[in-house]
Amino acid sequence: MPPSIESTNGVYLTAVFLQAILQGMGLLQGFLFFVWYHHDSWSVKGTVITVLVLECIQMGAAFGNIYVWFVTGFGDFDNLNTIHRVDMVELLAMYLSIFVAQVHFARCIYQFNKQHKILPAVILLFSLASLGCGFGQVVLSIRLKQYSALGKLNVTDNLQASFALAADVLITVGLTWRLSQHRGGIQSTNKILNFVIMTAINRGVCTTIFAALNMILFLTQPGTFYFMIAILLSDKFYMNSMLAMLNTREYAVQLQGRTIVEQISMPVFKSSMGGGTQNTVTVTTVNEVHRDDEMLDSGKIQLQMD
Repeated sequence: MPPSIESTNGVYLTAVFLQAILQGMGLLQGFLFFVWYHHDSWSVKGTVITVLVLECIQMGAAFGNIYVWFVTGFGDFDNLNTIHRVDMVELLAMYLSIFVAQVHFARCIYQFNKQHKILPAVILLFSLASLGCGFGQVVLSIRLKQYSALGKLNVTDNLQASFALAADVLITVGLTWRLSQHRGGIQSTNKILNFVIMTAINRGVCTTIFAALNMILFLTQPGTFYFMIAILLSDKFYMNSMLAMLNTREYAVQLQGRTIVEQISMPVFKSSMGGGTQNTVTVTTVNEVHRDDEMLDSGKIQLQMD
């Protein structure tokens, strides 16, 4: 017997279970962000708040869908194949959250070099196209009313996944490229940039794999819920990767060794620890050297990159 929507419903439950874990991680990271970086600009704070609110809506809709399927509709197998409005709320919140995260990364790339606007503009264009296809998919799904008929939405789903995948690849390439351009002759600063570059690459690998997996499973396993394991986790990876890059700024600076962080302001994070924001990469530290129980202050190292 070939797999069907009803027989693969456990995949959806597994995806929601993993979602709940990633949601908890994201909420913890959001809390730590506001504790550690409360001096950040309100544009960054607003982005974080928006993503967290959308992810909470998405998670609440997912739990509501499970309640309709397995509590109020217990034993009704036809109900497992029905597309409810709460499902579309879940999908809509997910697409909006991914869009906000992608716009944030596009803005970060733009802040590195405001003279080069083409790459951020292309990322924004792909993000808007992905969001538009997502909205179209929501509207068409409501009209279909059954999950088993989702195969009719191959065009919109594949377009949405393709645009999201393209935007994600460009974000990863853009962050890596722009950060690499700021490498200089100071080894400690290069070490910081290398850490941020690796974080950007790891972020891109994770989200790109799941965007591609969503497209592959939707095409190769029609009429099943296998694609849910990819699509429902993608927005959680966006949320956690964005917050992880924001929250690891101080750790990146401390990779230099025995260092007290006085200030770090990097356009990729739009940070303003200690007040004020800058459009240059600035790292200010105090290096401490312990010698025969005597502490010597070796001075300050400040690097500005235009």
